[in-house]
Amino acid sequence: MRKKKSNKNKSSASISRFNPKPNEGLSQKQISQRTQENLVNISNIKTSKSIGSILFKNIFTFFNMTCLVVALALISVGAFSDLLFLVIVILNTVIGIVQEIKAKKTMDKLSLTNSNFTKVIRDSEEQEIYKTEVVLDDVLVLNPGMQIACDSIVIDGHVEVNESLLTGESQPVKKDKGDSLLGGSFISSGTCRAKVNKIGNENYISQLSEKAKSFKQAKSELLTSLRNLIKIITVFMIPIAILMLYNNYTYYTANPAEEYSTLYMVITKTSGCIIAMIPAGMFLLTSVALAVSVMRLAKKRTLVQELYCIEMLARTNVLCLDKTGTLTNGSMSVKDVVLLGKKTEKDVDKIISSMVNAFHDANQTALALKAYFGKPSYTADKSIPFSSERKFMGCKFRNVGAYKLGAYEYVMDKPTAEIKKMAEEYAQNGYRVLLLAGCDNNFSNTNCTPVALVLLQDNIRKDAPKTIEWFKKNDVDIKIISGDNPVTVSEVARRVGVENYDKYISLHGMSNTEVMEAATKYAIFGRVSPEQKAILVKALKAQGKTVAMTGDGVNDILALKEADCSIAIAAGSDAARSVSQLVLLDSNFSSMPNVVAEGRRVVNNIQKSSSLFLMKTIFAICISLFVLCMNKTYPFSPIQFILLEMFVIGLPSFFLALQPNINPIKGKFLSNVAKNTLPAGICLVGVTIAMYVYQMFTGITTEVLVTMSSIGIIVVGFIALFRMCKPFNWFKSIMYVACAGICIACVIGLFDLFKYVPISYYDTLFLIVVCQASYPVYMVLNKLFELSSNTVPPTES
Repeated sequence: MRKKKSNKNKSSASISRFNPKPNEGLSQKQISQRTQENLVNISNIKTSKSIGSILFKNIFTFFNMTCLVVALALISVGAFSDLLFLVIVILNTVIGIVQEIKAKKTMDKLSLTNSNFTKVIRDSEEQEIYKTEVVLDDVLVLNPGMQIACDSIVIDGHVEVNESLLTGESQPVKKDKGDSLLGGSFISSGTCRAKVNKIGNENYISQLSEKAKSFKQAKSELLTSLRNLIKIITVFMIPIAILMLYNNYTYYTANPAEEYSTLYMVITKTSGCIIAMIPAGMFLLTSVALAVSVMRLAKKRTLVQELYCIEMLARTNVLCLDKTGTLTNGSMSVKDVVLLGKKTEKDVDKIISSMVNAFHDANQTALALKAYFGKPSYTADKSIPFSSERKFMGCKFRNVGAYKLGAYEYVMDKPTAEIKKMAEEYAQNGYRVLLLAGCDNNFSNTNCTPVALVLLQDNIRKDAPKTIEWFKKNDVDIKIISGDNPVTVSEVARRVGVENYDKYISLHGMSNTEVMEAATKYAIFGRVSPEQKAILVKALKAQGKTVAMTGDGVNDILALKEADCSIAIAAGSDAARSVSQLVLLDSNFSSMPNVVAEGRRVVNNIQKSSSLFLMKTIFAICISLFVLCMNKTYPFSPIQFILLEMFVIGLPSFFLALQPNINPIKGKFLSNVAKNTLPAGICLVGVTIAMYVYQMFTGITTEVLVTMSSIGIIVVGFIALFRMCKPFNWFKSIMYVACAGICIACVIGLFDLFKYVPISYYDTLFLIVVCQASYPVYMVLNKLFELSSNTVPPTES
């Protein structure tokens, strides 16, 4: 019988002595052998929640378990009609599970297109394969911006590697032949070929588990607020439930009911108190709303890698953009070459073409230079690749000399006044200016001889001006952070309509303190190093700003990790995509407003829906305390809240949560919810206490009191729902009328099911008067809370 393969990677130490040639790699036979032996780069690290964890998280919640205990208690006394609340609990749980699983599948599907390929040499040919298809001893081809698929050893070339995701060290580490590379790190500059010496779970990144997580968890106010709400409700619910159980027991022991046993009455009334305090579905509704947003954004080619980052982007009031790939489409073209020395145009063409072809860089600057200057004429004896820190590349050619190409202030220590003037003038016209200069064999900045200026130009995205205008109208400040000349960046910013485009500064040579001071004074930042980008983001956050950062390269990693919300352009490097919470898969900057709109819809609508859920909780807590103080039994059974929970709170809140809402988010979530909840909660309590007062004067039975209170509570609930639905559209109108109609039909047609009793003409008149009075009281209370907090009422949309 054929043995089943083990899923566990075998130890690589036993056969890793094999040394493939850099230009040949493994043969197909060797690849097949390693695949059969399961020496493939498959790791147990999870990229998204498992279905099991989704089921566990949605089923085994504190409130679900509380409802289960209550249900078991009701079953034990035969109170089956009071179990209808389980329908709401089950529906909420099932909807939450289904939507989260749909979102998981959508995210997993999109993730397949995001940062999953690597280049290898096999059978002497360069191939692009999935990272999970890499086998032990494969030869990786590594270029700038690429993420290293596995732990490996350099066998040809030299590179600088950014290991900040693994070690926390931001400075690039130089790697030469024989040096080890860590899987999960990124190539900052240079090119090399490396032999894979560890795969799967043996990789260093796999050993780090939590530490190896690429993007940080968004600091969600929504999530924090919901968790705090659970704690607050629990603090009230547990002691009240215990006191109510004791109170009901002593009352029904002394005053036995005629139709039911004492235990039946104690269990049903205490259960009614507990169920009323639980905001069933509020927390699941938040997960559902976010999950729906994930799927909506997926249709617009936006991958959400961290659920609550949608909220953080919606709260953003400062957006930091890297010029390349966002304002511009990433492509560049050489417009002119200005000769400065004795070299001819032909000499310059040969030098620059040989320099750019000495490296395998695939960035847009390199591609533009290769396209313009053509094939190489010389072979480099010595070279130094371009990096974000150096901002120049260098090559030494035999019998020709050594040359540097890059930003003029980095190529030369003391550029001449003429070069400065020329470079600034070209930059003001929107050109990116590179200086070619002769230098010594060590590529030092002293005694350099200017040879030529190369003028390149970015191509502006067609949709950039419209997108920038959208952010301006929505009170989001734009900051442009770039490694280019600030004058050039300023001109690009002017062309796309960025406010304060003329407030620009070069951060070259600035101290960290100076950079932090400049953060709020300027809108355009040029000659920015990767570390300075992160400092700018940190400084803005220190001023109380919520900062989003877009990026597409290795030099953006630190700033992306520092930002409240990080967005990557998919056309950029693996590095940016891996650390970002959002990835624009079509590399379309105009998708950003859609993401912000989704976040605003979620937060604003969840605030509305939460207010509906919590008004019942406030009511239940207050009435429980009232009856405890009055030494009375709790009047309601669980079934008498079903109409309120299902047709005033449950279904309407679900549909309201999915409605469009692009209003800017103002204020804190908890305070906004409290101010919207308290007026309705107070009115619900007021209606019920009014019935108790009416009972004192008229002597109505407890059953009549419960019937009048239950109907009054439903009416007040619809008054609150009416306000939450404003402004009405056809969908909200149909929903509101349908829910109201169902409630009226149930009250009339299913009188016995809800344990209602007939009420007299005068009882009905009093109920109508109380309900009519509750509307102006509710509106006045709302007005008072709005004036006290200066918040925008939820009716504005």
